[in-house]
Amino acid sequence: MPNVVKFRMRAADAQAPAPHGQAAYAVAPELASRFAELQSRTKRDIRNAILLLDLAAQHAREIAMKMSDPEVRNVFDEHIASIESLLQIARERALDL
Repeated sequence: MPNVVKFRMRAADAQAPAPHGQAAYAVAPELASRFAELQSRTKRDIRNAILLLDLAAQHAREIAMKMSDPEVRNVFDEHIASIESLLQIARERALDL
């Protein structure tokens, strides 16, 4: 079974000692760079998700305008309003990232 991962061996590799002294200083800039890249990518992904959810809410508003039953439309509008308020909170929190 060539695709089987031997867990014991992988777990032992993961517990390798962390670098000390000069070796630790040599690794630090690389780790900092990787962290900054991941942080930037995460912020971009969050902003894109908020944008897509905002577009979905706008489409839902357009659909609500086409509903003929006033009761159903009111319930739908309430759900959309709730979603829009949560999106506003998400936008505000995204600014703090």
